[in-house]
Parts: sequence; structure tokens; C-alpha cells
Amino acid sequence: MKKSAVIAAAVLIFALAALAYGQIGGYGMGGRGMGPGMMGECMMGGQMMEAEHHMSQCLMGLDLDEQQKTLTGEIRNRMMKETIQRNADMRIVHIDLRDLLSKDPVDMKAVEAKVKQLEMMRTEMHLSHIKAMEDIKTKLTPEQRKKFREMIEAGPMMEEMEMMRDRKGGIKGE
Repeated sequence: MKKSAVIAAAVLIFALAALAYGQIGGYGMGGRGMGPGMMGECMMGGQMMEAEHHMSQCLMGLDLDEQQKTLTGEIRNRMMKETIQRNADMRIVHIDLRDLLSKDPVDMKAVEAKVKQLEMMRTEMHLSHIKAMEDIKTKLTPEQRKKFREMIEAGPMMEEMEMMRDRKGGIKGE
């Protein structure tokens, strides 16, 4: 009985590690590599970087004036720098997790802390992207905001949010 519990725990640990490894991307940022004009698709199955690319395309279709281009460009550049830094930090934590999982016996408390740390980092990155989107919206006219919202809703970020909602049985408050 004790032996089967240890085996079950080991299988669970390796499953979590595989999941974490797949989410962070292991070798090659999201397993998708670098694309033209993109930093590499990295988090949430590559959806965040696709959403950022989609957002840039949407902004180009809004007929922004020079001041708006400058302001939204600054927000986008800040977001891209933060994303690069956060992805690097997440990869380091992933390496730490992999080291913890290679020990025998595995320190479950340390593994749990690392997995929670990775998830917190993913959450922070997701929220920073949402904040950047909201910051960009403040730089747009009402007509541009309406058109921007319509274009964004047709893009990969909203698709990912809908998939997350479906997996969790809906977002609270709906």
C-alpha cells in the first residue's frame, strides 16, 4: 500500500512537471520558436504573444495620430520588455523545479512551492497584459475604442479567455 502511494505520488509529480515544462516551453519558448516580428510565442500555449501581435495589428487599423502612435508604442514596448523578463524568470523557476524533481526522495513541499510560484508568475504576466490593454484604450478616441474592442474580441486573447472560462465552469459573477 505504501509503495503504491509513493508510485502514485511520483507519477503525479512528473505529470505536474511535464505540465509546467510544457507551459513554460522548455527549450524554445513555448515550443514554437521565433516568428517574424515576434519575440517567440511563450505563455499560455503561445496565446499571449499571438494576442500581442494581434493587438499590434488592430492598432495599425485604427488610424492613430502621431501622439497616439507614440503613447501606444511606449506601452507596447514596456509590455514586451516585461514579458521577456518575466519569461526569463519563469524559465529559471522551471529549472529549479526540474532540479527538485530530480531528487530522490522528492521534497513535495518545495515542489508545491515552485509550482505555485510558476502559476503566480503566469497570473502576474496575464494581468500585466490586461493592464497594458486598458492603458492603450485610454489613449484612444471613443470611436477608436469601439473599433479596437471589436477587433480584439475576434482575436486569440479572447479565444484563450473563453477556453479558460469553459474549463473552469464559468467566471465568477457571470
